[in-house]
This record gives sequence, structure tokens and C-alpha cells, in this order.
Amino acid sequence: MVTKKQKKTYIFGGIALLTFVAALVLITIGYSHTMSEIKDNVISKTPDAVLASAGVIDKSEVSLPVMYYDQRADECVNMYDEGLRHALYARQFEWSECGYYNKGIEQGLVEYELNDELLPVGVAGSSTSNRGLGDLTRWFDEVDGKSQSYAGILKMSYQSDGAVFQFIKDEFYPLDEAEFSKGDYVNEDGHNHLFTMSFAAPFKALLSGEESFEITADDDTFVFVGNKLVVDMGGIHGATTGRFEIHENGEIYVAVEAEEMAFSGVKLNKNDDSIVRIFHADRDSADSTLKVKFTEMNLVTENVQVAEGSMDMGLQVAYDPSNPSYVAPLGRSLVVKPDDTKGNIVLATIEGTLIVVFAVLLMFAIRFVVKNKIFR
Repeated sequence: MVTKKQKKTYIFGGIALLTFVAALVLITIGYSHTMSEIKDNVISKTPDAVLASAGVIDKSEVSLPVMYYDQRADECVNMYDEGLRHALYARQFEWSECGYYNKGIEQGLVEYELNDELLPVGVAGSSTSNRGLGDLTRWFDEVDGKSQSYAGILKMSYQSDGAVFQFIKDEFYPLDEAEFSKGDYVNEDGHNHLFTMSFAAPFKALLSGEESFEITADDDTFVFVGNKLVVDMGGIHGATTGRFEIHENGEIYVAVEAEEMAFSGVKLNKNDDSIVRIFHADRDSADSTLKVKFTEMNLVTENVQVAEGSMDMGLQVAYDPSNPSYVAPLGRSLVVKPDDTKGNIVLATIEGTLIVVFAVLLMFAIRFVVKNKIFR
């Protein structure tokens, strides 16, 4: 016969066992949900995002690989000599003293899409001296006697407030030490005024509504997303700002200077692997400025070494300018929200600890039940 004391023991043991089982199940479900939040909800629309998994922290420097092309100046041509008119329109790089270029933004100098080598295609046929660029081979390739390539980097600073990668140089003369064009009249002030450059940054489209890119430069500047033109700032002109924004529906809107934002015709899907490609030319002896700004964009970065086992060269945008068709594997970095992530990590730690505690208690409860043969 079961005594009153035994009955109380059975009731207590049964309730304890069921309580610990229920608590363990509920906490485990909560832990799973928290880990899912950390994994699936790391994309941030807030200005305090950081590229945590890429190892990018506030005030970090990130190298952006660039390919420069030093350009020899074209000779001035007598614009009144009809026999030299073709040579006049064929000029691409000169100094202000030649005086024949129209000044200002001239859109439509390049085709809407890049060619098979992922380079801009010039549009020929216009009668003005800025237009009729036609063959751009020397701009982004070596041509004997006209252009010489040099590899380099832009050192961008990263600011976690706004998730901004930024390069700013009001006096931008990256090839002052280049030997190729030394002696050209245009460089007598000690600055190399005639050069082109190409660089790119792969990214994963978040469609957060906060992603944008901005560039301020003079002269010709063409920005492509994928292989389609979005920012068109061709021509010989002063420092001009172009910008694009990626809206939540994936459409890319663009503006140059004070223009209203307009749809570029380019649309991305969420989590698309894409790339921003920038082509820039400084074509006369006026001032040279370059400012580049990526905001809330999930740029793909990697830690780079000179050779296997050698010194770590630091964080770099995953792009090889000497081989434009190559882009390092995408998706290595994620934009995360520090406050939410820290809170979720703390919660996951607490839940994990509780799982261990209740698992131990459940073990003791089972032992108690077995010992007292409660469920006979």
C-alpha cells in the first residue's frame, strides 16, 4: 500500500520531471530562435552598422586596388588648318594652353554597356573636340609611346557610423613619380596631370534602401554597375559629383550634381552578387580631385598576403584590376547591427547556460524518479 509520504514523493517527482523537460524544451526552442535571429537578421538598415565578419572595425583602412595609366600629351593642333582637322578631333589628352576643348559635362561619350573585356566603348562621330572619342584603347591599356600602366591602391577609411568606406583627395596626382611622361610640358609644375584609372568593388545587394555610392572627380568619370552605365560624367570639366542609390525594390537611381534622382535602367535582386566599376580620366592641366564614398554597401573584402606564408598586408577589397573578369568569391562579409547582435549574443549565452543547468537538473530528476520507482 502506498503511504501518504510516498504519494507526495511521487507527485513531487513527477511534477519536477515534467517541469524540467518542459523548461528544457522551451529554452532550447528559444536558443534556436535566437541563433536564427543572429544568422538571418544581421542585415542592418541603421547607420551604426559594421562589417563585422569581414574584420572591418571603425577607423580601419581598406585598400582598393587600382590600375593607373600614365598618358603622354597629344600635340596641339592648329584648329584653323583644314588639313589638320581630323588630328584636331582625334586629340584626347592635352593641356589647357591648346584651348580647343569644350568645358563641361558631356554625356554620351561611351556606350551603355562595357565590352567583352569589361572596358568602356567610346562613341565616335560627333563634331566637337570633346566628342568623337571613338577608340579608347590607350585609356585603359598600354599603347607604345602613348600610355603606360602602373598598379596602385586607394586607401579607404572605414567609419562604422553610417557604414562608410571613403577616399578623399582634393589634390589627386597619383602618378607624380611616374617616369613615362616626365618631360611633358603639361607636367612642368611638378604634377602629372594626364592619366586614367580603373578600379572596382564587388558587393552583395542588400536592398536595404540605404545603399549608395558617390564620386567627385574631374574629368571624365564613368561608373558602371555590373556592365551597365549608371553615372555618366564625361568630358573635360571641374570637380563634379555623381551619385547612385539602390532602392528597396532593387532599382538604381542616379543624379549628377543638383539633378533630381532618376532611374538608371539598372535593377538588382536581393542578394545579387554584383560589382561597381569606375573608369576615370584626367585629361588637362586643371586641378585634379577624387572623392569616393560607399555607404551601407556590403563590399567584399579579404585579408591579403604578398605570398604564401608572408606578412599579412591587411584588408583589401576583393578585386584584381589587372584581370577585370576576376572577382574573388563573394559573400565573405555581412553588414551587422552591433547593438542587436550583441543583445542576441548575450541572450544566446544565457539561454545556452540555462540549457546546461536544466539538463543537469533533468538528469537529477530522472535519477530521483528511477531511484524511487515513481513510474512503476
